[in-house]
Amino acid sequence: MTGRVSFQTDLFGRHDPEEEKNAGSITVPLTSNKASRDGSVLFTYGASLKKSIRFRSGCFFSRPEAKLPKYMGTPEFAFVRELIAEWVGLASRRKTAASRKKVREVLSRIWNATDRILLNKGVNLASAEYRLPLIKPEGRVYNLNQVFAAVNAEYFDGALKSRITWSSRTGGLSFHTVRRDPLSKEQINIISISRGYDFENCPLYAVSGVVYHECLHIAIPPQVINGRRVVHGKNFRQRERLFTHYQEWIKWHSEILPKNVRVMNRVRKNGEI
Repeated sequence: MTGRVSFQTDLFGRHDPEEEKNAGSITVPLTSNKASRDGSVLFTYGASLKKSIRFRSGCFFSRPEAKLPKYMGTPEFAFVRELIAEWVGLASRRKTAASRKKVREVLSRIWNATDRILLNKGVNLASAEYRLPLIKPEGRVYNLNQVFAAVNAEYFDGALKSRITWSSRTGGLSFHTVRRDPLSKEQINIISISRGYDFENCPLYAVSGVVYHECLHIAIPPQVINGRRVVHGKNFRQRERLFTHYQEWIKWHSEILPKNVRVMNRVRKNGEI
């Protein structure tokens, strides 16, 4: 989001020109990033959030809670967190035309200031290098987080770290990719599973088989042999056959998955989903 960054005024409508001049480099000292300065709003952080904020209203005497992107927990985002607390207060009130306009204004200030800070840190969340897919592990039939946890524990001693999601692609392809976290630069494994496995006719061993296959891509990364990139090498194929229901999974994958994908594509074409 582009445009001039506005800053919070005091009770008399004044603001500090120097604060506005030094946008992105100021640090408002706070004792903690767990709550707003006046303690009215609690903050939690999510690594998967990049350009979104979530909040839930407090019940009875509890305080509202805002979930922010993980990078907003650093000191330079203290001022942004105060704006977010203001936004939470506004969004929790009765909706009127004036209040909705104010909410939009505060959100604009939040993201203008955020973009300025990230730019000063050399981070562009909009670049392809840093874009992360939306993670949706819960399907109609299977929760992929549960399947991944079981496969990881059974075959990899729980050592693998990955995010897992149902794929948004229309084909029957499942795949593994590696992305970088925008701020920490840490590599993130992401497993995407074809929604053709999220059918009632898909046995648990089949979806476990494809998850195991994609997990192997993390445990056995591609190699370059004689100038050629080898993804499914001899070691990979040997390990793949160690899956308890390997033959049953391969049979289901080749015979039933294509039928499910055709049904899925036909439903999409007819606009039913």
